[in-house]
Amino acid sequence: MENIIQEVKDGFEDINKLSSILNCDYSFDPPASYEEISDWEKDNNARIPDMYKSWLMLTKYARIMGGEFELFFPEISKHYENAVLIGNIGCSKELLFSSDTGGIYSIEDEIDEYEDFLGFLTYVQITMEDEAEEEYGEEWLSLYDERFPES
Repeated sequence: MENIIQEVKDGFEDINKLSSILNCDYSFDPPASYEEISDWEKDNNARIPDMYKSWLMLTKYARIMGGEFELFFPEISKHYENAVLIGNIGCSKELLFSSDTGGIYSIEDEIDEYEDFLGFLTYVQITMEDEAEEEYGEEWLSLYDERFPES
């Protein structure tokens, strides 16, 4: 069994916490098993980037901010060559990784590349923090700290 990358686990936990204070629906399914991930890689002759494998070992499907972000088990893209679909951003933007390089990117009218999957998670967290500030103003940080005091 592979270990979950700590930074991905931290991002997952932060997104869960932020989701709980925002006024929009969210859900996180149970994790994918290492065997499911391994079988998918063998069946599709493609390697899932380690950071995304870690995410899948935390949740097989995530619906964040009322569906603004969706992350799911990989699917070979029907529209783009050497691309694997792993999520949606909004209504029309697809999140993919390159089966050649493992690079994470999104496509709508143009391609937006992320440094890696952690870079994408940072983008999600910043979007969620902006939404929290819009909902609660500057007090959102106090609300967050109250609900999730440092251990």
